[in-house]
Amino acid sequence: MNILIHGFNEKHPEESVGKLTDHLTDTFLFNYGWRFFSVLWHNKRDAKKLKLLLDKNPDSNVYGHSNGNAITVEAARQGAKIKTLIVINGALKCKTKFPKTIDRIIVIYTKHDKATRAARFFDKVPFIQLLIPNAWGAMGAKGYTGNDERVKNWDLSIGLKGHSDFFDKDNLDWYMPELKKWVDNENK
Repeated sequence: MNILIHGFNEKHPEESVGKLTDHLTDTFLFNYGWRFFSVLWHNKRDAKKLKLLLDKNPDSNVYGHSNGNAITVEAARQGAKIKTLIVINGALKCKTKFPKTIDRIIVIYTKHDKATRAARFFDKVPFIQLLIPNAWGAMGAKGYTGNDERVKNWDLSIGLKGHSDFFDKDNLDWYMPELKKWVDNENK
């Protein structure tokens, strides 16, 4: 199964990560609802629900966008097993320690991702950092910079000009065939 999980400021996730259903089979859109300021208090609870779904669907791939990746990594910390995590402009720290329950990680990023750059900046500002989930960082803008051999970076700065540009129809048509090959090859 391919589980799709959206970012926190998304009232219509079928119009972002949900568009992947046109390119993938056997998909499930994990819709945890629109969050704005309450995101800090809900990620662990949403991760628990995602873990229950993953427990019922072993060998699943998770395609996460933005905060969806923070929820997914937390679900993995709670013991959820994931075949491949596809991090699309992830709101994660660049040196995130991915749990061993994730077999492989593909990180898609663009230097033009202002949203994850802002999360990194605000994480360093006193008092404001209290509102930002601890997982958040600039991985969507800088990629993964740690030394975990399970992680493969894919810099799409030449084609993606913003935080959610991957979901533009032309970009999906262009990049999804290659991404599917990577995921299929990684899962063999």
